[in-house]
Amino acid sequence: MKSFRDFMEERVREYYLQRKVGDDFFTAPELDRSFGRALSDHLYQFVRHADNPLILELGGGNGSLAYDILSFFREKDNKLYGKLTYYIYEESPTLVSLQKNRLREFEGKVFWTQELITEADIVLSNEFFDCLPVHVIKGRKELYVDDGRAIWEDITDERTLTFLDRMGYSALGQVIEVCLDCIDLLRRLSNIVRGYHIVIDYGYTSEEIAKYPNGTVVGYKAHRVVMDVLKEAPPFDMSAMVNFSALVEYGKDFGLLSVSFQNMREFLLSSSTFLEELEKLSLSEKAEDIERLSRLKTMLISMGERFKVLIQKKL
Repeated sequence: MKSFRDFMEERVREYYLQRKVGDDFFTAPELDRSFGRALSDHLYQFVRHADNPLILELGGGNGSLAYDILSFFREKDNKLYGKLTYYIYEESPTLVSLQKNRLREFEGKVFWTQELITEADIVLSNEFFDCLPVHVIKGRKELYVDDGRAIWEDITDERTLTFLDRMGYSALGQVIEVCLDCIDLLRRLSNIVRGYHIVIDYGYTSEEIAKYPNGTVVGYKAHRVVMDVLKEAPPFDMSAMVNFSALVEYGKDFGLLSVSFQNMREFLLSSSTFLEELEKLSLSEKAEDIERLSRLKTMLISMGERFKVLIQKKL
């Protein structure tokens, strides 16, 4: 018997060690380059005066986000680009291989690491925190897994109980997901980041938690939703929506001040680069541009509300 947290960690690790991008889902950077360029609008403002700016990306997907960010900086400010260093924290050999192929024109500018580096001006992630394992709680019970069976046991972890009390969830009668790994990672990142920490992911706030009475854990396999993650044969992906209220609350403990929190639609529309691209594509009759416009609308409409963007500044 193992906790659901340990079960989820095993499944996610199995999946990402062999995952090929596009097998089960697509992320925003893979949909269109406008996402990465919109993000770069903000990154540029954060590091434009830095002597030797260093950006750390947590998880790199197929390398699309890094490609679009580096391309933006090269076009926008070649002098700053010359001083810029880009690191990708990635444990999957399969994904590292894909990223290196995608980013081959940036050789000597982008580097890979399987351990968190010691410092960075910006730490950013897109759909990274949702893959971290969660403790599944209901009432004062925690979910365990035994050969595909769900077993509920009394909560014994004091950190979990403290989390429920601090976040005001102790009296809720619904399923609650407690991501202590998210808090631990946030602590580690606070010791690395010199400037800004940016989290882009699908998630919710404490005010929205009642929308998910049965929790948010979901599995994906071969472009289908896994209905019973406890019994499905691996490998398959698992994720849980990010509790952004927890990142904001615990970030205070680690000297991370939340300076901006928006849904992805608002974030994209705050970028002049994105607005210019949106207008250009809207006026075009080319088949390629019409297809790209459809992808941008997907980001704004179907992903725009569900995905959030949190920006924290290191004090």
